[in-house]
This record gives sequence, C-alpha cells and structure tokens, in this order.
Amino acid sequence: MALKLLARLQQKRPLRASISTNLRHNASVTHREQRSTANRLHGVFICKGQKRTPNQYSKFRPPPLQVRNMADLSQNLSVRLASHEDYDAVIRMSKDIYGDTDYLPAFYHSFIDAPNTRVFIAVLGKQVVGLLVAIITEGGKAFISTSARIAAAWRKTGVLWKLEKYQDAWIRQNYPAARYKRATVSSLNKMADAQGHGLREVFNMPYVEYKAGPHLWWRQDPTQLAQLDTTGLPDVTPLQDPDDDFCTAVQKTLPSQACGGYDGKPIILADWDPFTLCPANLKFLQAENTIYVLNCKGEASLSLSSTYSTAVVRMMSIQVYAMDFRTLQKHLLKHLQDISRSYKKDDIHVSVFAGLEELEDLMHTFCRDTLQMENLMDAKSKCRIIMYEKDMLASHL
Repeated sequence: MALKLLARLQQKRPLRASISTNLRHNASVTHREQRSTANRLHGVFICKGQKRTPNQYSKFRPPPLQVRNMADLSQNLSVRLASHEDYDAVIRMSKDIYGDTDYLPAFYHSFIDAPNTRVFIAVLGKQVVGLLVAIITEGGKAFISTSARIAAAWRKTGVLWKLEKYQDAWIRQNYPAARYKRATVSSLNKMADAQGHGLREVFNMPYVEYKAGPHLWWRQDPTQLAQLDTTGLPDVTPLQDPDDDFCTAVQKTLPSQACGGYDGKPIILADWDPFTLCPANLKFLQAENTIYVLNCKGEASLSLSSTYSTAVVRMMSIQVYAMDFRTLQKHLLKHLQDISRSYKKDDIHVSVFAGLEELEDLMHTFCRDTLQMENLMDAKSKCRIIMYEKDMLASHL
C-alpha cells in the first residue's frame, strides 16, 4: 500500500496477507499485497502475474483534455504524491487496465499509510492518468519501483517517463543512501527498452500460473493432499530465527545470476518484489508472508506464499527455493493445503515461482496432471519473471 525513519525493516510494509495469518484469524485480507506480486515495473507491463487479454488493450477512450501535442502535455501534466482522497480517481483510471482482477483496490490505502512506501500519480486537470509506487528496502539502501500503470489514452506519450523522473528525483532527495533501483516484469510483456529506463537485467526465474477451482477433489478436503506426498521427506516447518548460515545454505537454490546485482548480494523474490537474502529481510517478510523451511541431509530449502482477493478471484503467489522437485512438491502441497482450509469457495489463481529453471516442466506436470488445475498460460510459453536493477549513483553522475 516520520519519513526519515522509513527504512527500518521492523516497520510493517503493505504486502500480501500471509496464509498463516488467515488461518489464525479466518479473516479476509485487509491490507495491500503486493506486490508480487506483483507484483512487481508493473501495470503498464505485467503486474503480479496478471495476464492482459486482447480486449483489455482495445478499450481506448479519447482523453477528456484536448492536449494537442507533447509540449501541451508537458505544460499540463503534473506529478505529485498521492493521498487517500485520490482513491476514486486512481481506481477509475485503472478499470481499463485490470478490470475486476486488480489488486490495487484492496491495498491502495495501505500503500498510502505505509511508512516505507510512496505512491506517485500523474495528473492532467482533475484526471489521474498514471501511477507509480516506490517501496524503500534494504535499510534505505535500495527501493523497488513497482505497480506502474498508465491510463489507456495516455500510453506512449511520456507520462511514464515523467513519473519515473519525478520518483527518482524524490528518492535522491529524501533517501540519498538508496543507491539501487529494482523492478520486476514478466517475460510475457518484457520491457521493450529496459536500457532506455536505465535498467539492466540481473536474473530471471520460471513461473507457472494455474486456476484451482472450488470443485477440485482436494479443495473441499485439503487433507487429501497428504496422499500425494510420497517424497519421504520430513514436514516443512515455519521459519524460526533465520541466521546467516541458513541464508548461505539456501543461496545454492537461487538462480545462477541471483548474486549479479551491483552489490553482489543474493536476491530472492517475495511475490514479484526483490529483496536481499538475509536474516533481517526474512524476518521482515515473515510478517506478511507464510514462510516454510526444510532442512534435510544438509540441504536447506525455503518457500514463501501470500494471498489477496480481487472482485472475481483470489490470487495466490508461491515462491519455492529448492534443489530438487520432491522438495519443491513438499513445500507446494503445504501452501495449497493452508489456503484451501481458509478459502473453500474461492476460485484461486495460483502463481508458482521456482528458483531453478530445471524444475519448470515438473511444476507444469504436477499442477496440470496431478492436481488437475487449469493452466492459465499458453502451453507453449516459457514464462519468466525478470529482475532489473539500476545504479542510481552511476546514472546521476
């Protein structure tokens, strides 16, 4: 979803609601997700695993303001921090982008209230035509640029560029130590000009998307999932007091280029949002995610999940960092069991991300054939989440 204290990791960030929280309270989400995802530059691009359908692109509405050219646009367009009062205008602008699957209505107010998050909007007259979110991370040393969205009538007019320029300048002024700008995007809608945004690709991860309807055999009785567990592995357990040794052990399950950022530290994703793999961040993410671990025969694995509700479907994001598929399966079954206990009647859109590329085909086989979920992606597509980064200091010299 005072400013000089924003970077403290102990402060709560508006992420997705964790499954474990919903199990304890049996309540619906009351704050923002995401992220991943989406969630991750999104909006104009793909956000939080959502796929754009052709009819969503075709809904073009002429701009209410008669801006004749780019010079007029530059004179009339203003960028500022958003407030609670901008909610209606922002959601109205977003209708043509995500329709009834948008995550923003559930999390907008939490975005505004979160001490480590700032929402920027582009305004023409009284009309909001663009939005961009910045989330301060890594103790104030980095920020995530996320949730970008531009009104249909104003795409390819420079609105996003002005939002980014304003955001970056605001970060430099208010967080001079925030050297690294990070963003994620789906390969289904890969940024056409990443270098034009000053970003470089760091790494990518495979992901799959499936629909788990309430009619499936395991949704109404999640205990039946136990019969699929033939791995022989011990149960996954909730994360408890992670330390540097655990993070080092998990690092081998990450994509090969996950340490390829400017600072050389390993990066994990939590619903489309990139974070350095370290004890402080895991504890921070634990407040908003269900996190499980498994230590077996010297191998460590880690998984995170989060969920939120939209007008028509419940979204769920699961990231699994494991060395082999049987370990991934162990984690996946646990997260699916958790959400099915809490939401028996919901259609669930499940996004599963794996740290290792070689696990992708096995994820498809298990979700499609064993769990009998509906594949929401092109069967021929190899979908990746791509993490980008920019050195703010170098770009400003």
